[in-house]
Amino acid sequence: KHGLMSVIQTRLATRADRAALIGFIRDHWSASHVFVHAPEVFDWQYGQADGRLNLVLAEQDGMILGVLGFIPMGRFDPGLGDGDCLLAVWKVREDLAPPGLGLRLLKFIQSQLQPRLIGAIGISDMVGPIYRALGYTLDRLHQAAIFNPAAKGVTRIASGVPDAAFAGAGDAGGYRIDRLAEADAPEIEALAQAGVPRKSFAYVRDRYLDHPFYRYTCAAVRTGGSVRALAVWRTVSCNGATILRIVDIIGETGWLAHGRALLLPEVQAAGAEYIDLMQMGTDDDTL
Repeated sequence: KHGLMSVIQTRLATRADRAALIGFIRDHWSASHVFVHAPEVFDWQYGQADGRLNLVLAEQDGMILGVLGFIPMGRFDPGLGDGDCLLAVWKVREDLAPPGLGLRLLKFIQSQLQPRLIGAIGISDMVGPIYRALGYTLDRLHQAAIFNPAAKGVTRIASGVPDAAFAGAGDAGGYRIDRLAEADAPEIEALAQAGVPRKSFAYVRDRYLDHPFYRYTCAAVRTGGSVRALAVWRTVSCNGATILRIVDIIGETGWLAHGRALLLPEVQAAGAEYIDLMQMGTDDDTL
């Protein structure tokens, strides 16, 4: 049998593959992975209403040799389709997979879905040259944070923080920030549709407001009578303390130059050490 192996097939997964995929992650990624202990998280991340699972798999004789997950913006708003995708879990069986199988999975997404944008966060140094050879742009995320003055000298999460980081609020520059309201939907829709990746108010609702596991804060940044941006953050706990982490900004980012005045009250109200974001592309002077 081993001398006459069948060809390796590459295809999109369906709900019928669910148990085998979770088993593959358990056996070849980590037995403590959240998908193993809470399959409902797997369902939420990859399942679509049409029955598709947003994973590409390579299989031989019914055995999975490799998996590449992807998250299209259309997962949260079907109207957005597969135009913009972010990659998620990517694993091949090193003991059985032929060379280049992982790359074959990526090329399958490119040819099958033909998205205008494919993004990935958190790649290894090993795959960087592969992405470059395929024409992808590589950059490094930059972390920026605003610290709570009350945490000076008693931070449990951050270390080596200079005293200057615990300064006061500063100038709001004519901006104000408050909770997202249903009436903001048309303005958020316009900002989200113009962004890359393209999003929508329906995306914001499904991805953040109605998230089944995380509780996000969605805040509108306003100046004059208009919404200029939507900022989304959630609370993260560690070492008996908390921080706030901005996970998305839709719209303008120039307001971040006044971020201390706008966001410090949020940090203080939450009793958090700091609020931070990981980003690329925002002007250094703004940050």
